[in-house]
Amino acid sequence: MEKNTIYIVVGLLAGVIIGLFITYSLLTPQYYQYYGYPMGPMMHYPMQYPSDTSRYPQYGQSRYYPPGCCQGPTNFTSNGESIYFTGINENGERIPFTGGPYWLLNHGGSCVNCHGRDGKGGIIPMMCNVQTPDIRYSALTGGEHGHAFTDEDIKNAIVKGIDDGDQLDWCMPRWQMSNKDLSDTIEYLKVLQ
Repeated sequence: MEKNTIYIVVGLLAGVIIGLFITYSLLTPQYYQYYGYPMGPMMHYPMQYPSDTSRYPQYGQSRYYPPGCCQGPTNFTSNGESIYFTGINENGERIPFTGGPYWLLNHGGSCVNCHGRDGKGGIIPMMCNVQTPDIRYSALTGGEHGHAFTDEDIKNAIVKGIDDGDQLDWCMPRWQMSNKDLSDTIEYLKVLQ
């Protein structure tokens, strides 16, 4: 009798757990952002850094977890290189963005996190479902993506998430850069080999 009671209790607990799981799965709304892709509860949209005017210390001057941490140099030769590796410009301002995976918002992010140190891409970032493309200037302007990008096309991809009139995958953040920061970033893409 005692053995049967244990089986009944374990069965009831398993039934409750499975029932809660099914109820949660069926009743939890799916999160869709305006590109029509299903998104999980970890990827609310739009996400964006607070628009405060706080300054971040230059990379390497103090120990904190900057965007793009530990994947590149500690001293930068240009503003574009700083933005590529840290998401922070030469004035110490974080480049704000919308979209992208939620972890970018949680602990910062930059180009290097998804496209790699050399810009060749080939990475499937956490919480994304596409492989990142090669964003070296030579690859973008050389037609490796189906058409040759102009500098204006590159700017639209970075800021608006548009490639030849089509929306890029939701995983690509829409960076809100000044014209100077945008031009400096494109100049840095020319350096990547």
